[in-house]
Amino acid sequence: MTVQSGKCVILAARWQGEEAAFLSPGEGDLLLCADAGYVRARAFGWTPALTIGDWDSLPLGTEVQGPRRTVPAHKDDTDTALCVQEGRARGYRHFRVGGGLGGRLDHTLANLQLAADCALRGESLWLCDTLNRVTVLAPGEYILPRMPDRKLSLLAFSEHVRGVTLRGTEWELTDAELHSRVPLGVSNEWRADAARLSFREGLLLFLASGEEETER
Repeated sequence: MTVQSGKCVILAARWQGEEAAFLSPGEGDLLLCADAGYVRARAFGWTPALTIGDWDSLPLGTEVQGPRRTVPAHKDDTDTALCVQEGRARGYRHFRVGGGLGGRLDHTLANLQLAADCALRGESLWLCDTLNRVTVLAPGEYILPRMPDRKLSLLAFSEHVRGVTLRGTEWELTDAELHSRVPLGVSNEWRADAARLSFREGLLLFLASGEEETER
């Protein structure tokens, strides 16, 4: 199997067009839709290579054009997970998911588990919505470019995360240990064009989150 250098974009039902530039498929990329994500893609003029679903979220009367795969409603995987598996089978190792945050908390948590599984496989999976970009990181070294008007958070996604060193932020860490029961790394701020992160053990949840506008 040939490993693809591009990204696999997956649209789930809740995507409203937010972060369209981040998600937009380009040359060499693969666009897959999970169920009603098909409607979102077509609204933006994007043509999916394949739509996978049991059609429980597809608006009544909608007909999916182009390649489609109908899966049973009673199954072990979510439609989004099946899209990740399809992208992986086609050689993709970098995934971006729109519409996978918010709404039902169980689906949000399931998508974070998908991100963790990708991290352990040496892949990457980003989830995004209007206010957030989220991924799970495996041990290693990372450069995290500043995202204007967003705060960054690093939270333990495994019981312990050891050897955490963070530079270029308001609150820095040196060989620290983060715990899944203590949200020590929440709501930090960039103080450089990029933050530098390294850790040697565990899984880290990385979030870049903006503030929701409220009426005054």
